[in-house]
Amino acid sequence: MSGEKIDDETRLLAAIAYGEASTVDDSDEMGGIAFAVANRCRAWGGKTVSQLKAADPNYAYAWNGRNERFNKLMRATDSAIRKDAGMLLALEWATLALSNKGRDPSNAALWWDGLDFKTQFHSRPKVKDGFKFGDPRHNIFDVREKKREVIVRWKIKNKKTGQVIDGAERGRYDAVWVSTAAHGGTIFWKHPPEYISATGGKEYK
Repeated sequence: MSGEKIDDETRLLAAIAYGEASTVDDSDEMGGIAFAVANRCRAWGGKTVSQLKAADPNYAYAWNGRNERFNKLMRATDSAIRKDAGMLLALEWATLALSNKGRDPSNAALWWDGLDFKTQFHSRPKVKDGFKFGDPRHNIFDVREKKREVIVRWKIKNKKTGQVIDGAERGRYDAVWVSTAAHGGTIFWKHPPEYISATGGKEYK
């Protein structure tokens, strides 16, 4: 990899990992972000990172044009990236994540949150939806879980009147999001299987 040209998709993913991670350049944090993006690409019909950006422009803050670290890596020469310890680490993780090789530090996550999950806690979408920690050690920001039991029932339509009524229970869940890991200043998330089963939702949406 040392002399190869960095392709656009790998560079974009490396820039996301580098830009979204905290500035301490924690390896597992950057690796987790790279894998979370690649995991969502794979789950969403095998999209490229560029296609994911187009489909969900709000997915990552780093690519909004105002993140210095993201911009730095995107503008850097291949040689400059490989000479910088932090950017090289992001590149290595992006390469592994896209090829789905090795350990996944995100533990199969598809999303993540940084410090704003604490500083803007009450306005965060995951807080409004309902979230829980898969392991208490993931609660790096010392916030309280927001769980609520939701029972989903099958809908039955009367063919004569067109009226729709609730039928048998389809499933229940107590959170839309569950943490999978935490590294550096980042918590990683996915949808709990009981939420997907009860709602018929997609793991990548």
